[in-house]
Amino acid sequence: MHPVIAVDGTHLKGRFGDTMFVATAQDGNEQVYPIAFGYGDSENNLSWEWFLECLRGALGHIDDLVFISDRHASIEAGISNVFPYATHTICCWHFGENMKKRFHRKDVADIKDNAARSYRQIQYDRHMEELRKLHKGAYDYAIDADSHGNCH
Repeated sequence: MHPVIAVDGTHLKGRFGDTMFVATAQDGNEQVYPIAFGYGDSENNLSWEWFLECLRGALGHIDDLVFISDRHASIEAGISNVFPYATHTICCWHFGENMKKRFHRKDVADIKDNAARSYRQIQYDRHMEELRKLHKGAYDYAIDADSHGNCH
């Protein structure tokens, strides 16, 4: 089993308008726990790289490390720069929300979610074929995302 870390940022609505960066993991009882958090001026390359370097300093080298995040370009850049040997995948929940917004249809996001949760290739292929028949644009969007790292 690979060690998995989820990273995300959230914009704070306080007086300073900063961004909070978080890294979390899940234990054997499926309980989520925080690993690290930090504050920066915004979700940009410099801030994400700083946060991820702090995380690397705290954790050290971990073999077979996997990151899950949304598709924010600064997160992708930071992970590839700071953790070049780690695998980076897309969070299915975020991806589904993006599909709903982009195509204004919950059903296409649900089908992609079913595909992502498939344990066998044949199941995945069936769901993706269903998506292709239902909405070619959503299918193409999902295939493009899969080429950058499957949803998890």
